[in-house]
Amino acid sequence: MFANDCTVAFNNNPDISGVGVRISFYLQTFLLVILVDRSWEDAPSALYTLIATSGGLQIAAIVQAKSSKLTLLQALQVSNLVWLANFGAFVALASYSRQKAKNNKQDPDAAKRRGKLLDYHVKYVAMLQTLVSMALTLYMWLTAKTFGPEAQCSSLLRYVFFVIRAPALGSGRLAGIAISVLLAVVYIYVTAHELRSSYLKRNQGRQRGNSPEVRNSTTSVAYHLPVVARPTHLRVDFNSSTDQLPQDTRTSSPESIKRATRRRSKKRRWSKDLDPMFVGILIFYAMVLVYFIVSTELLMVFNSSDDDAVKEWGFGQILAILVVIPSAISVTNALAEHGFKRLSKPKRGREPDTRVTT
Repeated sequence: MFANDCTVAFNNNPDISGVGVRISFYLQTFLLVILVDRSWEDAPSALYTLIATSGGLQIAAIVQAKSSKLTLLQALQVSNLVWLANFGAFVALASYSRQKAKNNKQDPDAAKRRGKLLDYHVKYVAMLQTLVSMALTLYMWLTAKTFGPEAQCSSLLRYVFFVIRAPALGSGRLAGIAISVLLAVVYIYVTAHELRSSYLKRNQGRQRGNSPEVRNSTTSVAYHLPVVARPTHLRVDFNSSTDQLPQDTRTSSPESIKRATRRRSKKRRWSKDLDPMFVGILIFYAMVLVYFIVSTELLMVFNSSDDDAVKEWGFGQILAILVVIPSAISVTNALAEHGFKRLSKPKRGREPDTRVTT
C-alpha cells in the first residue's frame, strides 16, 4: 500500500503488461527460435509477426508517454518484454542465416526462387527495430528521475536483475545504463560486420557475373585424362577403414566385414542424427528466457499495488494470445517432420572396400 500521491506511479496498464501480453511474448520468442531452426523457410513470416508485436508495444508506450500517462514502472515492464523479443530475433536471425547458407550450398538457385525480399528485408527490419528499442531504453534510463507522471515517487521503485533488487533511481539506474550501452555497442558492431560481409558477398557475386569469362562462356569443355590400368600383379588393395578392423575380418567375406562395421557403430547411434547446434541454441535461449521471465514477474511483485487491472482478461489480452497460435501450429508440424535431428546429413567417408584379396 502506497500513499495516495504515489498510487499512479505503481499502477499497471493491462495493454502494456497484462498477463496475456506477457504470456504472448514469452511463447512467441521461444517458438520463433524453434521454428526458424527446424523450418527456416517460415522464418520471415514468423519474424515479421514478432517484430510487429514488439513494435506495436513500443508504439503504444510512446503514445502513452506523449500524453504523460506512462509511468517509469510501466516503461520498465515494456523494456523487459521488448529486450526479450530482441534476443529472440537475434538468435532466430543467426539460426536463419546458418540454415539458409547450408541450403544455398546444396541448391544454389534457391535464393533466386525465394527472392530478395525474404532473404534480406526481414533482417534489416529486425536490425532497425532493435536499434530503436535500444535508443528508447537508454533514453528511459537517462531521464528516469523525471520520467512520467509522479516522477517524485520513482525513488520507491525497485528494479530487478533476475532475483536481485536494486533502487530504480540508484544502483539499478547505473547498472541499466551500463548494460544498455554495452549491449548497444556490441550489437552495432555485430550489425555493421554483418552488413559489410553481406555487401562484400553480393558485390563479389556481381563481379563474377559481369566478368568477361562468365559473359563470353557459352559452353564448358571438360578434359578427361586417360585411365591407365595397372598390371594385376602390382595392384594393392588397401583401405584405412578395413585396415583398422580385427585381423580375422580382413580375410573374411564382405558380409562379415559389414556386420563388424555395423557392430562398432552402434555405440554412438543414438546421437549421430542429433543436431548439436540446435540443442545449444535451445539451451542458450532457455537461459535468456528464464532470466527475463523471472525479472519481469518479480518486477511486478516487488512493485505491486492495489490495482488488479493487470490481471483482467480483456480484448487486448485475448488478441495477444491468438497471435501465438499460428506459430505454435507451425512449430508442431516442424517438430513432427524433423524432430531434433540434423536437417542436412554430415559428410561421410568413402564406403569400405569389401573386396577380398587372395
